[in-house]
Amino acid sequence: MDQTSHMRSSVIIPGGTILIADGNRTVARVIAKILEKEHHKVHQVEDGPAALDALLNQPLTLALIDADLPKMNAIEVTHLYRFGSVGRAHLPILGLIGETSGEMLSACIDAGLDGCISKPIEPTELLDAVNTSLGIVAEPAAAVETPVGFDDVTEWPAIDPRILRDLEKLGGEGFIEDVISQFVADASRLFPDLSASASACDAGLFHDHIHALRSCAGNVGATGLYKMCLAWRAIGARELASNGSECISKLQAEFARATSALDSYEWRQQQAS
Repeated sequence: MDQTSHMRSSVIIPGGTILIADGNRTVARVIAKILEKEHHKVHQVEDGPAALDALLNQPLTLALIDADLPKMNAIEVTHLYRFGSVGRAHLPILGLIGETSGEMLSACIDAGLDGCISKPIEPTELLDAVNTSLGIVAEPAAAVETPVGFDDVTEWPAIDPRILRDLEKLGGEGFIEDVISQFVADASRLFPDLSASASACDAGLFHDHIHALRSCAGNVGATGLYKMCLAWRAIGARELASNGSECISKLQAEFARATSALDSYEWRQQQAS
């Protein structure tokens, strides 16, 4: 996590709640479970206006806001909240971002965020970031993603069993089944939008949708799909015009490979229990 060098004092509200503002239900569900296991209360919203309303009206301890939140993103929400909360005790706000570039971090800090957490969410890093923001532990180092080439994706396994085992430790078999089901539902809803944006050569919308798919994949351990989304996250309109249909086909094939591997993992776990 990256934070400003001059941390402002934070007031921990007794019985306060951590806001999770993320339109990606798979990601939000994982974050909520991590925090709840550490005895934090959570309040979840899925778009910018709802996040701003919660910031202004809920007794919050901390807010986690997705950089690409629908309707209003983290920068817009935080800017409006800081403007409307002059005179109040400082509330720590952390952005959830898929890109830890210096430009993005600077924009977040300038808008009034206290720092950023990179996606996909890793439990230890999330909890360290939360504790750091509340003045409990030392600030951890930032995590930086390294892009891979599109052709490199075939070298990656469909799933990472370590992430799935961590999820199971976090919430048990029922939780991991729910997370996998949510991932399949979220990803299935994203593919029509991905196809439409690719057909329209709308690179901006394509980037938004592939970012959402990447977040889903990363938090459920779908390694191949995550790496494929990472490789294609900066595709331009010209490339979409020439390779968009191929991109969608490969993403769909990798999604099918991931769901098959996840089904097999669930079956093996059920047989072992």
